Amino acid sequence: MQTLERTMSHVFNEPAAYPAVHHVGIVVETAFSSLGLLEAVLADVEIVTPLHDGRTSRTGKYRTLRVSIRVGSRAELDALDRNLRAVAGVKLLL
Repeated sequence: MQTLERTMSHVFNEPAAYPAVHHVGIVVETAFSSLGLLEAVLADVEIVTPLHDGRTSRTGKYRTLRVSIRVGSRAELDALDRNLRAVAGVKLLL
């Protein structure tokens, strides 16, 4: 594949890119109370920086939870993405 044809998906699928640390933002409503469910999903990966509060939206409706994780493959990252999105109340992953 020529350099000009490469995309970010090719970069992140390369074995040399893993293991890698990812900094994840989890956007939830301010009243979100299912931290235990998020922690259960995160129990399957290596935590670099524990789950903690991030910023609150200007209107106060949403807040961001932050966590840094180390994953060994793109498949592991994709599985984590699916599992986090499946938690009721998770609006968006950053």
